[in-house]
Amino acid sequence: MEARFRTVRELFNKPGAKFTVPGYQRGFEWGKKEFEDLWLDINRIGKRVDRHYLGNIILLEKERGETFEIVDGQQRMVTLSILLMAIRDSMVVGERDDKRVTQVINSYPKADPEQRIILHDEEADESFRKIWRGAVDEATGPVSVGYKYYLDQLQDLSDTEIDNLTQKIVTKLEVVETQCSDVSLAYTIFQSQNERGKEVSPHILVKSRVYGAAEKLESREDRLQARRRWDHIYDLLQKELGGTRWRNAEMKVRRPMSQILLSADTDMPFRIDKSDLYRNFEEVLASYDNVLELVEWFQEEVDQYLELTSGQYDVSGGNYSNGTVRNLQYMNASSTQAEVLSQSLCRRVDDEDMLKEYLRLASVIGMRHELAGSSAKEKDDPMFKSAKRVREAENNKAIRRILREAAVEDTPDDGEIVQNLKSNPMNYHGAWQFRTLLTLVGLEEDRQEALRVELGKLHIEHIAPRRLSEDSKYSRWRRVIDEDEFDEAKNLLGNLTLLLPEEHGSLKEENFNSKRATYGNSDLEIAEEVSDYEEWSIENINQRTERLAKEAADVWSA
Repeated sequence: MEARFRTVRELFNKPGAKFTVPGYQRGFEWGKKEFEDLWLDINRIGKRVDRHYLGNIILLEKERGETFEIVDGQQRMVTLSILLMAIRDSMVVGERDDKRVTQVINSYPKADPEQRIILHDEEADESFRKIWRGAVDEATGPVSVGYKYYLDQLQDLSDTEIDNLTQKIVTKLEVVETQCSDVSLAYTIFQSQNERGKEVSPHILVKSRVYGAAEKLESREDRLQARRRWDHIYDLLQKELGGTRWRNAEMKVRRPMSQILLSADTDMPFRIDKSDLYRNFEEVLASYDNVLELVEWFQEEVDQYLELTSGQYDVSGGNYSNGTVRNLQYMNASSTQAEVLSQSLCRRVDDEDMLKEYLRLASVIGMRHELAGSSAKEKDDPMFKSAKRVREAENNKAIRRILREAAVEDTPDDGEIVQNLKSNPMNYHGAWQFRTLLTLVGLEEDRQEALRVELGKLHIEHIAPRRLSEDSKYSRWRRVIDEDEFDEAKNLLGNLTLLLPEEHGSLKEENFNSKRATYGNSDLEIAEEVSDYEEWSIENINQRTERLAKEAADVWSA
């Protein structure tokens, strides 16, 4: 391994060599801001600084002196080449054989010049090739944007200024070039940069390691299979995960990966944070005879994971009963890390009835924290700790004890739940309102058997209309309810109920009496019981809130 300061000229000064962007890398994504930042940095040289440092470049030597894989540095190396092609094509220069330019973008000493950087993204590579060949009008995408940006900047410069600029680029821009011939070492260096604060997307980092390990497989078919199956896993997660709980594209890969690795047959911590992901992945990879075996195991885990997870209500559940699926919904609604516990339970417990019971206890852990307004960390930690204990449990009896202890000892008490629900509005607007719906569903299903309607079709109904002060048709409501007090009470639990689609469609909202008939005929008991009130007031909202809060604390108890 070599790590040395290099100028841009020295970085590319490997006669006859090409630089390839591997398939695990993201595409060329720099835009105008990054192009402009580089331009400004270059122009500071000689005015405010003697030289400019561009960061680390990591190259993996694939064929001795012939091909170098860009493990880290694609965006910078490609952009420098685009800038120098713009200089080459500037009408002011006219010297297309200027070695300061051509040694960066052309491969020598071959008889015919060849493109030195090969991008994995076919569209970007095609645009790069068109500009390299001079067909600049046919180029598209970020490569074309960068070229046109730099060409515009060059138009106002004199021959002397462009000559000075070129000299700055090739001799005053510096990098630390780390050149390796060992795959594992290259990716280890890549990871160490990430831990020092250099942001590297985990799915790129781990995919790079899998690709590198696949290179060591003897069979070409196995090498291709390992890479293709790993790509399929990533594509599957990106396609299947979505909704409120999966709004971040990177999270769709990183979170399942972090949770799945915890179940590996190695000594894992109780949770894996972003900065520790690669290190733990390395340990799991080392426990397998080859990377293909790890990929096969991981695919099985992902298949199960996708049966247990959800965006909002959409749990696949595989062949699980409705009751088991409902408990999964409660868990997923209460914690973004719920799958780490549900997957541990599904892996350890074969009996369906027992699994339903255990998932119910697990949902108690999550829902009690949710109802008490706990922070994300306070919700997630019991999931991770319980999952680790479940994985290490001797038998099913021990698993039941672990879950009951966590539900009793690691969750807020009834008083905290009641106080939070009395004092704070429920999520009605926004992405997380399904948590409120599931809270109401839990109260309803405590009154009668499981609902036979899709959750997404249920309506959260405000008994006193939430737009009471905004619409003239609610004037009769305003005679009995103080608008200022109602603003704080309208989204409290006591002012909410559930209605079926057909019931909601027939509702008349002009006053409480006009709604009572619909409530009284509802098939949902949580709505039907509202018709017992003679009138609806702030006092009734507060009283019903406290009653339902106590009931919720009791429903979700071990």
